[in-house]
Amino acid sequence: MQKKTNDKNPPLNFAAMRATMERALRGIAGKGHGKEARAQELAYQAMEAGTIERHVRLLQDALELDHGNVDALLMLTSAVGFEGEERIEVLRGIVGAGAKRLGKKAFKEFAPHFWGFIETRPYMRARERLAEALRAAGRIEEAVKEYEEMLALNENDNQGMRHLLLPGLLALGRLEEARGLAERFPGECEWNVVFAWGRVLERRLSRDDAGAEKALAGARKQNPHMEIYLKGHRKPPKNLPDSYSPGSKEEALCFVEPLLMAWQRHPEAMGWLVMHKPGKPSETKQDTP
Repeated sequence: MQKKTNDKNPPLNFAAMRATMERALRGIAGKGHGKEARAQELAYQAMEAGTIERHVRLLQDALELDHGNVDALLMLTSAVGFEGEERIEVLRGIVGAGAKRLGKKAFKEFAPHFWGFIETRPYMRARERLAEALRAAGRIEEAVKEYEEMLALNENDNQGMRHLLLPGLLALGRLEEARGLAERFPGECEWNVVFAWGRVLERRLSRDDAGAEKALAGARKQNPHMEIYLKGHRKPPKNLPDSYSPGSKEEALCFVEPLLMAWQRHPEAMGWLVMHKPGKPSETKQDTP
């Protein structure tokens, strides 16, 4: 039976939360399938909790039942506020816990359709969070490796890792692999801002001026809102949208950071883009507040 909670408790004890994390990571073996299932249910409830206090208490209860619950570990990591290298190492530990829980047999049987099996999803969520932490720390090669391995596990890419892998490849100048990724997902330039504006950078880095000009026209058509952010004419807000539609301002905001990272790694290409007159997103019907 779930413990009763009172959201009017004293402020959160971050030292206790951290101790819970460390204790869980030291002993990741579960306590039986019944308790594992209950712990996962508590983790799902934590995702929907109305307050941070209830969210954390549910996570701690989940970890008391099952030290190795990956979703609970992952969410508590964010609640505790690990940063920098410490955050990366904690996330590596959680990914390792998830892999151990699945076992080697699962990686052979479920690939390349990993996301299609419910039991693999906590592991994939943890790995995505690790890749994002590596990218944010500027460790692009390591992040790219994570994205590539996740795509190998799940070729349908339900998590959209291709939209982060492409900027990483372009940032590293791995143009052949970037082209291969675009060929693997044909039609992305038609509706996705990362592939549309990534195509411009790829063509410019490939010294294809005519192709770059054509790609720029296509990118402006697909999403004209991205250009002002890439050129630095406007800074994206701190709070990003929860959802977007292709071609919208929200789509541009959701992907401006990885795209800007890729473009800024190539000053000559950025200079070329700056020399081109900006598009006029206000004239397009996708320009929504």
